[in-house]
Parts: sequence; structure tokens; C-alpha cells
Amino acid sequence: MFANAPRAGFARRLAAIIYDVLVLMALVMLAAGIAMLLVQLLVSTALVNLNGYSDIADYLTTGLLRWLYFSYLLAIILGFYVYFWCKAGQTLGMRAWRIVVIKQNGLPLTPLQALARALLACFGVGNLWLWLRWGKGLALQDQLTASQMVVISKAQSKNLNVHQSAR
Repeated sequence: MFANAPRAGFARRLAAIIYDVLVLMALVMLAAGIAMLLVQLLVSTALVNLNGYSDIADYLTTGLLRWLYFSYLLAIILGFYVYFWCKAGQTLGMRAWRIVVIKQNGLPLTPLQALARALLACFGVGNLWLWLRWGKGLALQDQLTASQMVVISKAQSKNLNVHQSAR
């Protein structure tokens, strides 16, 4: 369906990343709030003792729990991308800029491929590869996962309807 669509350039990708970062900030704040609520419940049932810690945030970001908490928040971020890339081919920011991520053959990404793509993007730094390989239209994560980001028309975007696809 999108096999002949032009590939997304650096500026369009960056705009989608900025948009998605705003959504992810809210999602991470919600996830952090849930983690703190869970710790507060454990404190109120006397399963966890906060002696020696200034507050719940100090408890979550000290020692071994720091890495567990970091892994939890990282899983939330990666899960966001994997879910939307596999179900709809685009995140909210990508929808705003009419970008879709697909395999080179035009099919949707698999969950493993989407996870690898999210990890290889290195928080968007992989997009700098577009300047190193000028004219190819493939970022580092695109090349390493056999995927591509393409720009779709307004009509195609309207027909795609992310909200129904993501259910």
C-alpha cells in the first residue's frame, strides 16, 4: 500500500520525535506515579520501611531499586513504540506528520523488529545517519531492521485511521 511512498526526511522525523516526547513525558509521569503509589501501599502495610530514605523517590532511586525502576520506565517507553508501530505503523507524533513505519516490503513491523528498531534508534540519534548516507532516506535503525519510514498523503492518512487499528 505504501511501497511507492517517499521516505521521510530528517526534519519530519525530528518533528514527530518532539511530538512523541511530549506524549511520553506524560506517560512516564503516570508510570512513575503508579510506582510511587505501589511503594506507598507497601509502606502502609509495613512490607517496606522507609527508614534511612528521605522520601519514596529516594527509596526508588537508590541501590538495586534504581535499576529496577529505570528498567520499568524504559519498558514503558519501549512498549509505547512497539505497540503503536506494530498495531498502526505510527505513533501520535508520526500521525501528525503523516509518517508510517513499515518493513521494506510494505508489511507492518513484527514486535521483535519494532523493539530492535526502538533500541537501535538510540533516542533519535540514529536519525543522524540520514546525513551520513545522504539521498538514501534510511536512518541507522531503518537499515539495521529492514524497515523504512515513509510519508503518506492526507487521503492515505485519513484512510489509515490509527484509532481503529490500534485496538
